[in-house]
Amino acid sequence: MPSKKNYLNIFISLAIIFFICLMLYFFNAGVFRKSGAAVLLSSGTFSEGETLYGLFSKEGIGKTDAAEFERCAAASQFKTKKIKQDKKYELFKSTFGTIFEFNYYDSPTEYFNIKKSTAGKFVCEKMILPAEKVLRAVGGRIEKTLYGSLSEQGVSGETIMAITDIFAWQVDFFNDPRTGDRFRVVYNRYKYKNDFLQDGDVVAADYDGANTGKYTAIYFQSADGKIKGYFTPEGGSLRKIFLKAPLSYRRISSYFSYGRFHPILRYFRPHLGIDYAAPRGTPVSSIGDGTVIFAGWSGGFGRLVKVRHNAVYTTSYGHLNKITVKRGQRVGQGKVIGTVGSTGLSTGPHLDFRINRAGRPVNFMKLQLMPAANITGKYITEFNSAKDRALSLLNGIK
Repeated sequence: MPSKKNYLNIFISLAIIFFICLMLYFFNAGVFRKSGAAVLLSSGTFSEGETLYGLFSKEGIGKTDAAEFERCAAASQFKTKKIKQDKKYELFKSTFGTIFEFNYYDSPTEYFNIKKSTAGKFVCEKMILPAEKVLRAVGGRIEKTLYGSLSEQGVSGETIMAITDIFAWQVDFFNDPRTGDRFRVVYNRYKYKNDFLQDGDVVAADYDGANTGKYTAIYFQSADGKIKGYFTPEGGSLRKIFLKAPLSYRRISSYFSYGRFHPILRYFRPHLGIDYAAPRGTPVSSIGDGTVIFAGWSGGFGRLVKVRHNAVYTTSYGHLNKITVKRGQRVGQGKVIGTVGSTGLSTGPHLDFRINRAGRPVNFMKLQLMPAANITGKYITEFNSAKDRALSLLNGIK
């Protein structure tokens, strides 16, 4: 029969084992809780026509939770009736069909998060994945087009179009570029937690063309936010009162002339504008800020839009297939006002573009375009600091 001493030893041993187990649980409580919670992650993409409620039903989510979830989503920006095909989702649930959290990825970088609070209520909010901003610099020579040369270096289409917009007042990228023209670009790029890459704003760029000369663009925004845009190293604005062309056209089919042979009327008559040949449906933009003073049918011009820019300049856009503005509407520079067509007296799709100065037609190709506001003395020091950094980045590109 065991003695009292043996019983005491057994008790002490059990107490030590219990204490060790207690310490192990204390220091690994998170692991124990996680394994005990039995939270499952289910992820995938929505099928065509699949609804949020249908997904919950398929995942075994209880009707009460599903209804509360939908009410929370409906009260937020998350439009549950407009679930898009192939959009990614993540669903966190228990083995008993209780939903804890749901993520719906509206884009690779933005998602809606709906989470059950400690009080048992759902909270919905739009989230953005954390990202690291880095500068990317590329440079090279044009072989065929600027677009092709930049895209070969991994520059996105959006950034390429941003570059052409920056120099839209100086370079006509459909006619001016030549093989061997040089370019350098520095722009922001965002790397997200899921390794998705997204291009940001252009910081600086230059273009050196045989047909255009060299232009440099430096982005500057003053500390007070009153000045922002792209400027030359001398502080002059690259933005002029008018764009160099009202559309992205293929070619000029007819120039400004006082004696052009009309292809339909079959006699010589003045053509006091420029015909831009382009495919039907090509967007047509106002070359400057202004007010629409006419939008409708105008005899041989077909569908026509006229814009008054100031007390001096008025422009007109004829033979449009579609008009997208109304009379009296204010339009900004680059605002799409219609699409290329062949209405009125026209032999094929093109834009008849005209500009009047003080009521008299002028040749747009010979018009000297004035720049917008330049950097003033108050901002010179601040601008010079931004300029030095931008030029240093550009000059570092091989």
